[in-house]
Order: sequence, then structure tokens, then C-alpha cells
Amino acid sequence: MALLLKAKTRVLMSMRKEAKRRGQSLSAYMDTVSQSDVIALIQATDPTVNPAEVIPGLPDMPPVDVTRWGMPPAAALSTDVSRAVPAIAAAVAAARRGDWRPAADLLQRSYEEWTTRSAAVHALGEAAAADGAWLQAWRAAGGDERHIAVVDAHGLFWLAWKLRGDRPPEETTPEQHDAFYRTVARTEAAAQHAARLAPEDPTPWFTLVVLARARGYDADTFNAIWRELQARDPLHRAGHEFALMYWSPEGQGSYDPLFAFAERAAAAHSSLAFLVVAAAYDYEDVNEHVWKDPRVHRALDAVLHRLGTREGATGPYTNADRSWAAYGLVNAGRGAEAVPLFAQLATDASARPWEDFGPDARTVFDAYRRRACAAA
Repeated sequence: MALLLKAKTRVLMSMRKEAKRRGQSLSAYMDTVSQSDVIALIQATDPTVNPAEVIPGLPDMPPVDVTRWGMPPAAALSTDVSRAVPAIAAAVAAARRGDWRPAADLLQRSYEEWTTRSAAVHALGEAAAADGAWLQAWRAAGGDERHIAVVDAHGLFWLAWKLRGDRPPEETTPEQHDAFYRTVARTEAAAQHAARLAPEDPTPWFTLVVLARARGYDADTFNAIWRELQARDPLHRAGHEFALMYWSPEGQGSYDPLFAFAERAAAAHSSLAFLVVAAAYDYEDVNEHVWKDPRVHRALDAVLHRLGTREGATGPYTNADRSWAAYGLVNAGRGAEAVPLFAQLATDASARPWEDFGPDARTVFDAYRRRACAAA
């Protein structure tokens, strides 16, 4: 979103410069310039920008039909976080129908497979936040409380965000604000309970990492939680992603620690190479030229290489890696390389960074895949 605002600013400056060259005011220039000239100026200023997103009323470009590249139409896109992994999708679908048994079976089978477990808990938690009747029925049936408690804790955090809504802070009501923070406090207590029930499980500690910023943990508190998570799973993929979000600076703070964290993790294992791309995504609000940084291009290459391996192409976070790589490649001027990633993502627009755009996630996902196809 920040990149789009900066693109609009650059286009406006170019228009002012062109109007001055013609000896006109900006308003006179806008009254006399042709639509094709405006589009040409926008594309000369930033060829990756869709003119319709800069000036309402201009043709929606690039005018590409993504179905020619094997991609589904925009109407088919989904932000359902359970869709990427069939076993998780089946468990979530059953839970939404009120049947807790597939969720119980999945969490039992994935115990000690912490990567799958964290992805399953994330998706099942959202289902519980939408309607927790199935979770209550599971508990009433005498289910394994280790599994119920961890879903309950993560579901509370999903519920907190549902109560808050997707609007910016200045558009959030005091009632929404209070409901959010009350529910975040409940999340903390529930995650601590889940951790006591399953001392070897990193998943409750992952939930505590997720809520760290909302709960306002200081660095010492966060580091203590982080050590507990790493002691149980040093390469916890989802935990690293949310830890990166915790370390994102407020205001005009330095981004050096953010990139240092991402690069250390990426050096530890290829499954964490995406973190450097995620750090660039965070930093683009401050410096749009980050996408030219060699560190970012090396990270994109590393993510693409991993996606080409059997391990990288079949895990529960494969589509998440594809999403980060596709977003980064388009912004880095390597859009053609993102085309096969979008084709593989198909209808799945659920992962970050698309998820961060809330109700606009499908629109942003579609705009990026059109930009990728236009570059092909």
C-alpha cells in the first residue's frame, strides 16, 4: 500500500513537471491532456503501476487475461487459510459442519510434526473463532485437552482481531479497542495453560509470539518466550515470521536489527530464506528502493531454489513461500519469474503478504499476478 501511495506522489510530481514544461497550471494540463498521454506518463514514471490504481477512471491495466497463463479468474480467488493443505482443509471443513473428529485426528497425527501442527492450529483456530460450538463439543466428548487447549488459545487471538475489525486505529471504536485487548489477555492465559498441558509442544509458545506486539511485551519478556519456542523447535517457520513482525521498528526506528534477524535465520536454514523478503516488505514503507538491494535478490533466489526441491514444494508453508516470492519478484522488477508461482498458487490468496490487506487481499493478489503476466 505504501508503494502505491509513493507511486501516486511520483506521478503527481511528473504531471506538475510536464505542466510546467508546457506553461500550464496542473489543472489546465489535466483538462487538456489525453488519456493515452496520461497513461504513457504514468508508465514512464513507474512501469509496474496500474494506471487505474493511481487515477480513478483510467483503464485498468495491464490489460491481461491471466487465464492465458493457466490462472483462475479473479472471481475464484479465496482467502481461506485452510485451503493450501488438503488434510487441514478437510479438518476445517468438518469443524465448520460441527464435526470435531477430523481435527482431533489431525492434531493427534501431527503431534511432534510441529510445522504441520502450527499450520493446522492456525487454521482451526480461525474456525473456532468463527463458531466454537465444535470445539466445545470436542471438550464435552472428553477429547485430549492438549489439542483442544492449543486450538482454543489460538482461536482467541483470531477472535480478538475479528472483534477489532480491519479498519485503521483511528477508525476503531473504543468498544472495539477494549474488546480486542480483553481478548488478547485471555489469549495469553489460554496459551500459558496449553503450554503447561504439553510441555514439549512449541505451538502454545508460537501463539505467545503471535500476540507479543498486541500484548506489549518488552524485549526481555519476548526473548524469554522466544527461547522457549526455540528450545522446542529451533527452525519454527511460523514462529520466525511473527517474531520478525515483533522486531519491526515503530516510527522512524532502525531496520538494521530486523534485517539482521532475518539474515541470521535464513543462514540457519533454507526454509527461513523468505524472512529477508518479508523484511523488505516491511521496509518498503520507508524505502521503496529496498527491492533493488542485493540481499533481497539473493533471498528471492534462495526461496525459488527451495521451491524447486521436493521438501520445499510439498510442505504446509509452500504456498506461503510462493506468495512471498511472487510479491517480491514483481516489486524487484522480475515479474516474469513470478508467473509460474501465481499459476501454482491458483485460487489461494490466503497467505501473507496478501492477508495483510484484509478485505482487499484478493484485489491486491489479482493486481500482482496481472503485473507478473504483463512482464512475461
